[in-house]
Amino acid sequence: MKMKKIYTEQDALSSVGKSLFVVENALSQNKMKLQDIKEMIPCFLHLNNAKTIALEYIDPEVSKFFPVSEEKVLKNGMSALQGMCHPGDLEKNIAAILSFLSNADPSNVMSFFERLRTRNVGKNEFDLHFTVTKLFGEKQCIALTFPVNNINNIADKISTVLDEHEFLKKNFERFASLTKQEKRILRLLARGHNNPEISEELFISRRTVENHRKNINRKLGLKNFAHLIQFTNAFNLV
Repeated sequence: MKMKKIYTEQDALSSVGKSLFVVENALSQNKMKLQDIKEMIPCFLHLNNAKTIALEYIDPEVSKFFPVSEEKVLKNGMSALQGMCHPGDLEKNIAAILSFLSNADPSNVMSFFERLRTRNVGKNEFDLHFTVTKLFGEKQCIALTFPVNNINNIADKISTVLDEHEFLKKNFERFASLTKQEKRILRLLARGHNNPEISEELFISRRTVENHRKNINRKLGLKNFAHLIQFTNAFNLV
């Protein structure tokens, strides 16, 4: 019998961030539909407009977990969520997300805690949740929300999913160490651009491009072009 792994809170929350890339890749490559995500990762999912944070998709089963209906949310937008959020949390989180998205590297992940009223608690009681979000395409951001009191079980399920994406799981921290400019250069390299072309595209000198490439190679431990492509595919840079 396989023993259940015990995760530290830090490990569990880290796995949640990694799962967002798996979800994004599955959706971008049309391997999965939005409503299928929960089959893979137990979460509450929604899509928002990246400029206004207006809700553009919400889990159809939202009413099973929170005291609000899908119809009400789609009709009234973010204001419909006011009653399920701890006073002040919604406005604070929206401001933080807008700030993050306005300067965001498309591959960066933002995470935060929020207090949400769920079906199984009293009117004035809230459960702590952990949310991860990132840009999804050019016009949307995707967010996954998880109850903290069940994070260990969720992390166990996510770990199973990540085992099927071993490259992403193994190299997540390496990729996260890249700067925004280094990720831009990595994307251009994957598209076949050489140093002079990258220099012209990003308005930087060739020497700067060379230095960035050295840093990229060092941080990622790149062995060859095929290895570079693995990174851009795993982290949805292409």
